[in-house]
Amino acid sequence: MLHSLAFLLSRGQELPEEGVDWQALVAAQCHQGPDRGLALRLFRMPDQWQGSIDELVVSGSATIAGADPLSVATERRSLICDAVVTQFDVPSLWIGVYAVSGPAEGSWLRAQQVELLDRFPLAEAENETCWFYPTDNGSYLCWENLTGLTLAPGRMPEHGVQEIPISYDRGEVHVLWSLMADDQALTCVGLTYQSRRIEWPMLERSPAPSATWTSFEVDTMSDPSYIERARISVFPQ
Repeated sequence: MLHSLAFLLSRGQELPEEGVDWQALVAAQCHQGPDRGLALRLFRMPDQWQGSIDELVVSGSATIAGADPLSVATERRSLICDAVVTQFDVPSLWIGVYAVSGPAEGSWLRAQQVELLDRFPLAEAENETCWFYPTDNGSYLCWENLTGLTLAPGRMPEHGVQEIPISYDRGEVHVLWSLMADDQALTCVGLTYQSRRIEWPMLERSPAPSATWTSFEVDTMSDPSYIERARISVFPQ
C-alpha cells in the first residue's frame, strides 16, 4: 500500500468524517468547496514597448482566448504566468485533512482507505506571504477571465506518495497571501503543507463569456510601483 495526504475545503463545518470512501471526499469537495476562480496570464513585453491594448484588440491579436498577442518573439518577452487562482474565501472555509492509502495509479494512487486526521476553520491556519505579481521593472500585459470551477480534493504533487504513512502537523498548513495587481488588500493565492504546494485538480471549468486585458508597468522607483496604463474587456467574435 502507498500513502499520501488529501485536503478538503468546505464552505461549512460539515466535512466527511470516519467511515467514508474516496468517492465521498470527491463528492464533498465538488458540492461544498470553492467554485469560482480567476484564469490569469501575464506576459512580459519588449523593453520600451510603445503599443496599446486598443491596437492589439482591433487587430485581433488580443482576444478572449488569452493567447500571446504579439507574434514576433523577443529574448526578454515571454509568458511568465499561466494559472487559475481559486477564490478562497478564507473566513468562511473549513479544511479537512485525510490520510489516504491504496495501490499506485499513475503519478498518485487509487485511494482505498480514508482516515480523517484533522478538521478546523481555515482562518486558524498559519499565514504566509509570497510574491505573485511581477517585481522586476518593465512593461507587462495581463489577461484575466473569471471562471466557474469544480475541484477534486487537494493533493501535493511535489510530495508524491510514500510507502509509509505521512506524519501530519496542523502547524505545517499555511495559507499564502499576496498582492494582486493594485489590490489594496492581500489575496489568498493558495495553500501549502510542509512548504509544498497543495493542488486541487480541476474536474470542470466554465469560463465567463468575456475577458479583460490590462497593460501595466512595474517601476520600483515610483510610489506605487504598479502603474496601470490601460484596461479593456473583450468578448467572443
